[in-house]
Amino acid sequence: MSVQDKRRSERVIPFVSDEEVIVIHREGKKNILGKMMDLSEVGTLIYVLEDAEISGSAELSIYHQGKVLRVPAEAVRKNGRLVAFEFVNPSPESVSEIQSKLIRMKVEWMRLSRRG
Repeated sequence: MSVQDKRRSERVIPFVSDEEVIVIHREGKKNILGKMMDLSEVGTLIYVLEDAEISGSAELSIYHQGKVLRVPAEAVRKNGRLVAFEFVNPSPESVSEIQSKLIRMKVEWMRLSRRG
């Protein structure tokens, strides 16, 4: 395979766990799968698994410890397949679950970083 062909090939991002899978729901359009690349209390950065025109409002299904949170969000920035979403008026339960997910992710990161 030539260098030029390698640059044109589709990228593959491996899923480590269901916890990183995001489903983007947009009214009147098909759902899109993505991988959570970053999470904060106010939003998330997602790598979408297919080329799609994503803008405006959406609802994100975020998995956390066997539960599915549906959080309203607004696409605020897009660069290729990376889309930054800002949460829009999440419910108190969603905020609590996101905070719990952040703590769990931090603990997991600390555990993995000690291995090296």
